[in-house]
Amino acid sequence: MKNFNRIASFLFLITCSFSDAFAQGNSLLWEISGKGSTDTSYLFGTIHIRDKRVFNLGDSTYYAINKTRALFGELNIQNKSEIKKYASDIMMPAGTSLKTLLSASDYKVVKKYCKKHLGVYAILINKVKPIFISAVISSNLLKKDEKNELDTYLQEYAAKQGKTIGGLETVKEQMAVLNKLSLQEQANILLDQITNIEEEKVMMEHMLQIYLSESLDSLDVLVQSDSSSSEEFDEAILNERNKIMVERMETQIRNQPTFFAVGAAHLAGDKGLIMLLRKKGYNVRPVKRK
Repeated sequence: MKNFNRIASFLFLITCSFSDAFAQGNSLLWEISGKGSTDTSYLFGTIHIRDKRVFNLGDSTYYAINKTRALFGELNIQNKSEIKKYASDIMMPAGTSLKTLLSASDYKVVKKYCKKHLGVYAILINKVKPIFISAVISSNLLKKDEKNELDTYLQEYAAKQGKTIGGLETVKEQMAVLNKLSLQEQANILLDQITNIEEEKVMMEHMLQIYLSESLDSLDVLVQSDSSSSEEFDEAILNERNKIMVERMETQIRNQPTFFAVGAAHLAGDKGLIMLLRKKGYNVRPVKRK
């Protein structure tokens, strides 16, 4: 399941590079200060799921949100109009379908699984890009205790407190990253996922347990345990995005104290957000959640 491990991590954690020399330790919540800033901002590692176990945020997290004036996620999920604007990007181009990308026997395997497990979504397998079908399959393997994913919950909570809500990326930019995977690669990933679905269930639970332990380095080791994606995709999904994010974070920090909530694996590594902020002169220290 090498191909799918990378994509699953993108969808639920977001990847980053690992280096023992830059180990971050056990923390999901980080305080950002210094570089002439009189106010404190925060960085929090999220996971894009609805399992109730990840919603035990602790008083420190709520304190950090309430102390700041804005909450910025990867995307501004509250901006429904922008999300709808790019809804068509999830659709297959004219003349292409999953059936044309897989052999007859492989297509039969995917169709049979989707018909059994995806309900109405099964009719979309030839219309929607395979990577998004993979995302639906993965989400169905996880518990859905809460109404919304953690990211959405955090933005809704902050909005109710009167905080400004924003995003470090646009929908267009995130779509561009996914589009670096060819449709054939996406179809192969979907087939690999379904063929090895039991292994994926184990992997997803293992990933969740590591997240709950708050070990950024262990999360990164898990993500980096395979290197099957193209170098171009790895660069786009990680380093290029982190560089853009940290520039926009710095602009926002100068503007107002902000709580940043992004995929947990964006935080670690020598090219992760924690080290990038430190290289820019900020003090970034872990905050114990309690």
